Amino acid sequence: MKAIVSAIVTAVVIQLSFPNPSHAASIEGRWSGTGFVKPVDGPREKVRCRITYSKVSKKLFAVRASCATTSTKISQTGEVLKVSPSRYAGDFYNKDYDVSGRVRVKLSGSSQTVSFSSVRGYGRVTLRRR
Repeated sequence: MKAIVSAIVTAVVIQLSFPNPSHAASIEGRWSGTGFVKPVDGPREKVRCRITYSKVSKKLFAVRASCATTSTKISQTGEVLKVSPSRYAGDFYNKDYDVSGRVRVKLSGSSQTVSFSSVRGYGRVTLRRR
């Protein structure tokens, strides 16, 4: 169960930071927010995340994230790629639990909605710049 929640939280973390369109050139910085994770074999849980994005190239950003549910804390890394002015996509991998998955981000004003999934579950979080 912890591994599933961790995998989902990892996805959340990686998918995560996109400012409003006027700041679209730079998603760099710190973001935080809440949402849920739903393991395939467990109950839906609330999750809190803090994410930092670092620019790698014009459209690619490295991600470092820390997330927590009532049952576990997870740290992970990943990358997201800008695929349109308000959308990002990426992959995540959590080495502690050997879990990978996909992340999709939709920017709307000063917040972002991050959807993520892996074979172990799925989830969604809403983030704001810190």
